[in-house]
Amino acid sequence: MPFFYEEATTPQNRPLLRILARDEVTLADAEGLGARIEVGAPNHRWRILSIVEKGTEYSAGARKYFPSLQPKYGAIAVVVTSPIVRAAINMMMRLTGQAPNLRLFTTEAEGLAWLDELEI
Repeated sequence: MPFFYEEATTPQNRPLLRILARDEVTLADAEGLGARIEVGAPNHRWRILSIVEKGTEYSAGARKYFPSLQPKYGAIAVVVTSPIVRAAINMMMRLTGQAPNLRLFTTEAEGLAWLDELEI
């Protein structure tokens, strides 16, 4: 299972969905995330901290699906330490149009600080 979910809070006690991504993320995995943040679902419009492990890959179906999630979350901080995975995510963002509420970081602390600054 490429996505591991944990409900948590930010340092300022705001609701947070923490996602650990690894291996290959398929369309079914992306749709599973969509179900968690759909209108009426428990994590709708939450802040998301996504930790992407080195070697994580995204299927074409997942890459096409992710832009449809943009109105369903408050903001996403994506923590990527691998230059290869970072390049892949940057390419996805350029091809689909960058979401104003999605940013890449190299540490969890940076991502959490950004999420806490936002008024959602």
